[in-house]
Amino acid sequence: MSQSIETYDDAILSNLSGTLSPQAAEGILSLGFSEDQRRVMRLLAEKARAGELTEDEREQATSFERISSLLGILQSRARVALRNAGP
Repeated sequence: MSQSIETYDDAILSNLSGTLSPQAAEGILSLGFSEDQRRVMRLLAEKARAGELTEDEREQATSFERISSLLGILQSRARVALRNAGP
C-alpha cells in the first residue's frame, strides 16, 4: 500500500529534529503570501467552486495549498518555540 504525498509530508515534518532560535522563529512568522499571490489564490478558489479550473490552474492551486500547509506547520512550530523560549 502506498502513502499519499500529504501523508509522507506529514510524516517527514513531524519527525524533523532541531530547535528554532527566537530570531529564526520570528523570521518564519514573518513569512506570508504577497497581495498578488493572495489575489491569484482567491481567483483560483472562485474558479474551483464554479468547476472551471484548467489543468494548469489545478496544479497551481495544489501548489498553493501545499505551500500554505507547510507554512502553517512551520509557523505553528515557530510559535511553540517562542513560547518555550520564555520572556
